[in-house]
Amino acid sequence: MLTLDLPVEPYWLDLPRGVRVEIRPVNTAVMAAAQAGSARRLGALRAASEDLDPDMARGFAFAFLVKALARHAVTAWEGVGDATGKPLPLSPEAVERLMDMDEMAAAFWDRATGPVATVALEGNG
Repeated sequence: MLTLDLPVEPYWLDLPRGVRVEIRPVNTAVMAAAQAGSARRLGALRAASEDLDPDMARGFAFAFLVKALARHAVTAWEGVGDATGKPLPLSPEAVERLMDMDEMAAAFWDRATGPVATVALEGNG
C-alpha cells in the first residue's frame, strides 16, 4: 500500500555550517519547474560551447538542477551572510551562490529530495 506521508507544508532543512533553509515540499510541479530551468540553461551552454566535455556537461546538468530546485523551493533562510557577516537577504541569485558550494548543494539535494526517496526505498513509490 502506498503511504502518502510526504510533507505538504513548508519545512526547515539544516545544512552545513549553521545554515538553515525553509523549503516548500518538493512535489511534481516544483521538480518539473527545476528540470525545465536546468535543461534550458544546459541547452544554452551547449549551444555556446560545441566542444563541451561530456563529463563537464553532466556536472553542469546536476549543478543547474540543484540551483533551479533551490530557487523554486527555498522560501527563507538563516545563517547566510555577506562578506562583512551581515545577514544576506534571500534572492534567487544568492540562493544560486549558496548552491555553488559543493557541500551545500549536496546536502540540500539529499535533504530536499529525501522524503520522496525514502518513500521509494520503502516500496511506497
